[in-house]
Amino acid sequence: MTTISELHEDAALVVTGPPQWAGGLELREPPGPEATLLVMDRQGGATAFSGKVEYGQGIRSGFSLAVADELDLPLDSVRIILGDTALVPYDRGTVGSLSTMTLGMQLRRAAATARGALITLAAEHWSVEEASLATSEGQVFVSGEPSRRVSYAELLQGKDLRLPILEDTATKRAEDFVFMGKDATRTDALARVTGQAKYSHDIVVDGMLHGKILRAPSYGATPQQIDTAGAERIPGFVILVRDGDFVGVVCEREDAAEQAVDAIRVRWQEEQNLPSDSDFPAALKEKAKEMIVLREEGSPADGFAQADHVLEGSYFVPHVANVPMETSAAVASWDGGNLTVWSGDRAPFGVRDELAQALDMSQDQIRVIAPEVGGSFGTKGTVEVAKEAAVLAKAAGRPVRVAHSREEEFIWATVRPAALFEIRSGFNADGQIVAWEYTAYHTGDRPQRGQRGADTPYNTPNVRIAVADSASPLRTGSYRSLGCAANHFAREIHIDEIAATLNMDPVELRLMNLTHPRLSRVLRQTADRFDWESRRNDTSVGIGVAIGYDAGSFVAECAEVTARRRNVRVQRVVAGIDCGMVVNPEGVRNQMEGSIIMGMGTALREVVEFDSGRLLNPALSRYRVPRINDTPEIEIVMSGDSTTPSTGAGEPGIVPIAAAIGNAVYAATKTRIRDLPIVPRLG
Repeated sequence: MTTISELHEDAALVVTGPPQWAGGLELREPPGPEATLLVMDRQGGATAFSGKVEYGQGIRSGFSLAVADELDLPLDSVRIILGDTALVPYDRGTVGSLSTMTLGMQLRRAAATARGALITLAAEHWSVEEASLATSEGQVFVSGEPSRRVSYAELLQGKDLRLPILEDTATKRAEDFVFMGKDATRTDALARVTGQAKYSHDIVVDGMLHGKILRAPSYGATPQQIDTAGAERIPGFVILVRDGDFVGVVCEREDAAEQAVDAIRVRWQEEQNLPSDSDFPAALKEKAKEMIVLREEGSPADGFAQADHVLEGSYFVPHVANVPMETSAAVASWDGGNLTVWSGDRAPFGVRDELAQALDMSQDQIRVIAPEVGGSFGTKGTVEVAKEAAVLAKAAGRPVRVAHSREEEFIWATVRPAALFEIRSGFNADGQIVAWEYTAYHTGDRPQRGQRGADTPYNTPNVRIAVADSASPLRTGSYRSLGCAANHFAREIHIDEIAATLNMDPVELRLMNLTHPRLSRVLRQTADRFDWESRRNDTSVGIGVAIGYDAGSFVAECAEVTARRRNVRVQRVVAGIDCGMVVNPEGVRNQMEGSIIMGMGTALREVVEFDSGRLLNPALSRYRVPRINDTPEIEIVMSGDSTTPSTGAGEPGIVPIAAAIGNAVYAATKTRIRDLPIVPRLG
C-alpha cells in the first residue's frame, strides 16, 4: 500500500494546508494537523487529497474538474485520492451535501497556489514579469507569444517545492473555466460499469477468512443461554470469539460462517410492551422529551385572533430504511500492533478514532481505507462492522472479512427517524399567512436531525416553531437530508391545504408568502417549465407542487400523477434547483434525479414494519423500493449563477418531492394525504 512519504518522494511540488471544517464552522480551530492537499510529480501531473468518500455522489469527478481548471491541466493528468486516513487530511465525514461547498473551494485554492508557483518558475526561467505569463494545458506561455512556452514537467525538473496554501490566492473567474460549468462524464464511470471499481465487498487480502456475528432477533434482546457446539462442527470452522453478549465465528468460507452462526443455539430475553409501527404515531408524542423552541417571533395568539381562517393538521412520516445497493462490509488485517481496515464507511477518520478507543490503541497504529462505497444515504456511519472484523482478525491471527447480508443491513443498519407534526396556521382571505405554530416530534437522540428544515421559509409575522426528540424501539440514524424531507412534507402539504381552503392556486399562494428572491425565482422557473398555468384544469391527471431548502440550496418540484385506488403512478417531475455555481451540470442532474426517485419511494410505498422491536419486512421482496419501470420522466432546471458560491446538490432534491406527489394525489383523487406512505392510504 502506498504511503504519504512515497507520494512525496516523486513530488516536485507539494501544497499543504489545514483540514477544512464543514460549512459555517470556519471560525473554529481546524480539526486536525496540517496535511498534504496537492502534489505535482516531475511529469507535471497533479494528485489532490480529500478525506471525503465517493459513494456515488460524484465528488471525485467534481474535484477533478476543479483542480484541472485551476491548474490548467488536461483532465487525465489529475488524480484524486479520497478517504484513506494515512494519506488524506482529517475529515469529519461525507455528510450534508457539503463536499463541494467546503472542500471544493479549498482544492481550487491549493491548485491555484501551485499554478502561481509554476508561473513564478517560468518568470525566473525567462527573466520576465509574472504578469506577462499565462497557462494552458499543462504549460506556461508568454501572453501574445504562444510559441514561447514551457511545460510544467520542464519547470519542475530538479525542484522540491513545499508550499503552504495561499488562502487569499485568486481563483479563476467562471468565464475562464474550461471544465467546470459544462456537462462532464464522471471520471470513474468506466471503472464502475466494467467492474474495475473496488468496493468493500471486493477487497481480498492474502489469507483472508470470513466472519459472521450472532445477531439478536430484536432490538434490546440479550442472550440468556448460548450453546456453540453446533458451530464448531461446521466444516471450515476456525474460531469462535465470545466477549459478553458479543459472539462471532470465523470460517474459511463465507457460507461456512453463515452455517456456523446459524448452528448456535440461543435462548433470548426480549423486551416487552414495545410499540408496533401501527400504533407508533401515538407513542411518538407520549414518549417526547424536552420541547426545544427553535424560533418564536411576534404573537401567534394575536395572529390567530386576527386571522380570517385558522387551519389545524396532524402529519406523520414512518421509519424508512436507507437501502444502499451495497451492504455494510469491512476487512481487517493486523501487522504486529498495527491495524489496517478497509471499510465501506462515509467517515473513515471517525471509524479510526472509535477503533482506537475501543481497542485501546493509538490512532497512529490504525489505518482506515474507504474503497468505493455503494451508496450510503445516511447509513454506513458507525464503527460496528469494522470493529467486528478487527476483533475477529485479532483472535484468528489472519485477516477477516465481515459483510452484512441484506437482512442484516435492514435490521442492524440505522433507519430514518419517524416523525409526527402538528401544524396550526392562521391566514387571511387574500392568502397572507399571519400566524404559524409548528410542533414536531422526531425519534432519535440527536436534536439536530429533527430540527433541520423545521423553520418556515414563508414570511409570517407571528411564528412559533418547536421540536422534541422522542424514543423509538428501532435503531434510528441519519437519512438523506436528515429531518429536512420529513419537515418539508408536513409543511408543504399544509400549505396546499391553505390553498384549497381559499380555492387559490398553490403556486400563487406560495409566491405571495415568499420573500427570499432565490426561492421565489426557482419556483417561478419550475412552474413555467412544467407549464403549470395551462395544466391546472387538466382533470385526466393530478398535479402538485412543493418547495424546499437544504444545504444552502433552494428547490421547487412539480409532479404529475395518475392515481386509481392503490395504484399511483408518478408520470412526470420537473425539479428546479439553485445551488449556486454549478461545477458539473450532469452531476447535479444525477444527484437530483436520484433524490427524486428515492423520495418517490418513501412517498408511495416504503415503510419499516415492526412489532415488539422486531422488523417484519427485512427483505427487498417485502420492502418495496422504486424500480426502473417506476421512474417518471424527470427534467431538471438549474437557476443558479456563477457569482454565487457552490452549495449542495446531493440532498435538496429529496426535500419537497413527497409533498409534491402527495399534493398531486389529492388533485387526482380528492383524498388528502397527511401520512406516509401514500399508496396504503388510498384503500
